Amino acid sequence: MSLPSIPEYSTAINTPALIHPTVLQGGHPVNKNNRLIRYSGGFCVVFPYETPSGKYAVRCWHAEVADAKKRTQIIAQALKDSKLPYFVGFEYYEKGIMAPQGMQPLVVMDWVDAKALKKFIGEHLTESATLYNVAENFKAMVADLHAHKLAHGDLQHGNIMVRQDHSLVLVDYDSMYTPSLDGMVDEIKGLVGYQHPSRWKNQYVSPKADFFSELVIYLSLKTLAKYPRLWDELHMEDTETLLFSGDDIDSKGSAPIFSLLRKDAELAPMVDKLCEFMRKNSIEELDPLEDAVIPNSVKVIGGIAGKWKNGNGYVKQPPKPAKVDDAGKIVGKWGAGRTNVLQATHENREKLAKSISEKFKKPE
Repeated sequence: MSLPSIPEYSTAINTPALIHPTVLQGGHPVNKNNRLIRYSGGFCVVFPYETPSGKYAVRCWHAEVADAKKRTQIIAQALKDSKLPYFVGFEYYEKGIMAPQGMQPLVVMDWVDAKALKKFIGEHLTESATLYNVAENFKAMVADLHAHKLAHGDLQHGNIMVRQDHSLVLVDYDSMYTPSLDGMVDEIKGLVGYQHPSRWKNQYVSPKADFFSELVIYLSLKTLAKYPRLWDELHMEDTETLLFSGDDIDSKGSAPIFSLLRKDAELAPMVDKLCEFMRKNSIEELDPLEDAVIPNSVKVIGGIAGKWKNGNGYVKQPPKPAKVDDAGKIVGKWGAGRTNVLQATHENREKLAKSISEKFKKPE
């Protein structure tokens, strides 16, 4: 039997008698301007739900996920055991909500008082220190996940929430990896523009599922902190990605955006590493973010004699000066793979190319 549709869940969630979990009793779904608020994804629909005891996110499956109950229960236990601050409490209810197809399970999650990453970026574009802070918090978060042998599996702007203090929390755990899930099918692959090309053919859940998207997100944050005008000039608000489109990723490093970002000495090593990742045949060949972003300005000196030259085994090398080349091709980057993008005239393309090039010039 097929699962209920999103409209069928929307009708049921508005009928208290059809809602079974005790924690939701006496509550109601959130409406705005007499319209039901809901957030739809490829497999689930989420309804904000207010009760006398607090606010929750109610998640219902509208598409089949293999072993959904088993996965959810294993993930819930793993997150509780980890005691990490990046997850919210949630419970799986076998008897959740009555729909025309019969009783359906659901998940009740604590509500997160935070903003989705992309919305947060858009509201803080002029605050470079804030975006740098979020980038470093992101790096620390994924390092903690690695230390606990966890992977989110679908890191993207909609699943990363930023609190007022710039701390981060993750939502949507259907695609997570924990060692207890070894051997299960990698069914929820993530979002285009964040995933390695080989992810679409990956068979089983993996502790390395996040390694590619980690670098995509970290590099995007560092770039926007330094060059906020790219947000408007590349129409990022109109896309379902951050800095890189699906076509950029599929290019394996040949898209204009990569050569453009290499003009910045700080960003160039991360760009090179991302391009190296794209040429790998499997996510199993990738490195975690904390290993992938060791700056090229720090080199280990070979041999015992050189090891202690500066007392710590490392010698800083001066960064290479930024170069400025023609950036004209960048304006064509969104020709495919991005939606709702305005088509520039020839004159506007020249103007845009010049303005982007100016941002990558070495400061006087």
